[in-house]
Amino acid sequence: MRSAIVQLCMALIAALPLGAGPVNLVYRFPTANHALANGRGADFLMYCDRNFEGVRSKPWEAGGYGMVRNPFRASDGTLLYSHLHEGIDIKPMRRDTAGEPQDHIHPVAPGVVAYVSEQPGLSNYGRYVVVAHKVPEGTIYSLYAHLSRVDCKVGQRVGTGNDLGIMGHSGAGINKERSHVHLEICLMINSAYDTFCLPNNKHGIYNGLNLVGIDPSPLLIAGYEGKPVSLTEHWRTLKEHYRVRVPYHGERIDILRRHPFLYHGNNSSRPVALDIAFSAEGVPLGFYPSNQAVQKPTVIRCTPSPTLQQNITVNRVKNSSKDAALTASGLRYVEQFLRQRAVTPNQAPAS
Repeated sequence: MRSAIVQLCMALIAALPLGAGPVNLVYRFPTANHALANGRGADFLMYCDRNFEGVRSKPWEAGGYGMVRNPFRASDGTLLYSHLHEGIDIKPMRRDTAGEPQDHIHPVAPGVVAYVSEQPGLSNYGRYVVVAHKVPEGTIYSLYAHLSRVDCKVGQRVGTGNDLGIMGHSGAGINKERSHVHLEICLMINSAYDTFCLPNNKHGIYNGLNLVGIDPSPLLIAGYEGKPVSLTEHWRTLKEHYRVRVPYHGERIDILRRHPFLYHGNNSSRPVALDIAFSAEGVPLGFYPSNQAVQKPTVIRCTPSPTLQQNITVNRVKNSSKDAALTASGLRYVEQFLRQRAVTPNQAPAS
């Protein structure tokens, strides 16, 4: 059974905003560090320690979004990265005499606090907060991780001037020197995730595995210039890497119900399959109707690469582009988009 807190929070989110309806948002930097807007990435992103090919380094680029960690050489010598960083790590601007960061964390846009995890040992995010934002395309989420202190509550309406907490280094693998706030801007994969996820899930529908992030940097830079961002237009700039065809039997897919802008077809048609376009990072870029039936999710298109696909797709697609196929992890990922709410014998399906 879903918790009363989750149900209440979802109701609050559905009610936002009051009045004329959702508008494109102007996204603001969540801390006083705005160096990214001035092209000073090294002053904005927190570095990672790296030891590659016998050379130790602290590349600030590893604090950015995308496949930016775990470098390796492809067979042709190309330098590639195999580990996805699903957000950006923002450096502190102020520390106390003990070296602890003092930066206040603010929402990137007005919204409702959807989830708070104050127990740092429950995930690699440490203490983290999720804020829900209504936009014309549906509800999106911003996530703020590794906090030393949380200063907000679930259900609280917040604006960019409110405090969510204080920057810190909670969570696995982060020390005081590398203190930062990890920021993600995400779509929720499935709002019924808490009804079919693994029993050890401690975070309900706000588990990081159920939130797929896009790069926040272009949105923050646009906001610094006072420009609102249309997610529909922004999605068109994202690069497709592979496409998966899945069986379709007319059921309402949760993510399309919440984000109809992702569907590229005639709503009156009855396709036998859907093609889902993904970026290399796993962001769903679009759902396309197909009249070519498949028995199971099948990769139908994949961008060539100098290395095996599993090395650059978060281990969701394997082999070369010519014989690309879903890995076991990739199949679970695709099926997460397709799963319907678990129904008990005494529970009617959601309308």
